[in-house]
Amino acid sequence: MSTSLISRAIDESFFDSEDETLVTWLGGAGVLINGRGTILLIDPLISLIERDGEQVAETGHRLKISLPIRAEQVSRADAVLYTHADDDHLGLPTAEALDGRLAPLFVGPPPVVERLINIGVEPTRTVAAVEGECIEIGQVRVEVTPALHDWKSPDHWRRGDCCGFVVRTADGTVWQPGDTRLIDELLEVRGVDVLFFDVACVPTHLGPAGSARLARTCGATDLIAYHYGTYDVPPGGPFGGDPDDCRQYAQGLSARFHLLNPGQVLRLPQPMSGSATVDDRP
Repeated sequence: MSTSLISRAIDESFFDSEDETLVTWLGGAGVLINGRGTILLIDPLISLIERDGEQVAETGHRLKISLPIRAEQVSRADAVLYTHADDDHLGLPTAEALDGRLAPLFVGPPPVVERLINIGVEPTRTVAAVEGECIEIGQVRVEVTPALHDWKSPDHWRRGDCCGFVVRTADGTVWQPGDTRLIDELLEVRGVDVLFFDVACVPTHLGPAGSARLARTCGATDLIAYHYGTYDVPPGGPFGGDPDDCRQYAQGLSARFHLLNPGQVLRLPQPMSGSATVDDRP
């Protein structure tokens, strides 16, 4: 992979109230959004654990990047959204840290909610994510999209155990579809500006071909590659995709294909005011 990631520390100013929407990739499948002052995290793994005397990711993997922010550095969080309970999406050390300091709302499918309650999250601050439902959180509207991620054997994740999230703000719409095969219902989602583009070339993920199809049908103008470059693993599989190999799938699309560094900010404009911009400041 020719792409080399250099994380950018997320500044405290990211959490200020804004007259715009800020989006950044946290590495892995993680997303951080400030929708005009409403702070959402999706699938954050931003804590370290100790294994054999070294600091590693919550998944147990060595990291290829530095974390752009640590859980203890997050100053505000209105809600934490989880697409499913696989350990590269639901980081329990991060959940515990955010819960203890900030007491946000936690949203996820039933297996996620069960695990969160088991570690001590107050049930009244959990919401079960049900496909097709909408949740109003501060200044944003979160729509739950379906997912089918039946990779496990013999106890597969079933429909309803996994999901994606469309986050609609006053400035634009961001879709993190989660881990899912390409299913027909996803092709019905419309009005998306920023699509997180899954580069994992495995059968139970969208992969680049499926992500490109979603980009066409949902109307995305900006694509952010994810599921790569974060963990020290061999090439291929769900963690070791090469986004440079995925550019061919974005050819012919009107959307811009972004390889953001973790912590690099994409700014969404107000409707009809222009294109999203990537913050290239150091």
